[in-house]
Amino acid sequence: MKQRIQQLFKQLTRLGYCSFEINSILQEAIGSQELDTANPSHCATAIDVLEKYERLGSHFVNCYSK
Repeated sequence: MKQRIQQLFKQLTRLGYCSFEINSILQEAIGSQELDTANPSHCATAIDVLEKYERLGSHFVNCYSK
């Protein structure tokens, strides 16, 4: 799970999200920015939310980079 979250962080960074924005997304989703102490359900929620933002960012790039 932690590895998938790290991948999503990298993908979101490549899409133009800054670390502050990603941390804000996590704060809103699970109530914390600290994933080291998060339980498995919080990690699963974080993955779902980060994947949603990754899809949105990819869609935006595909639509507007032409």
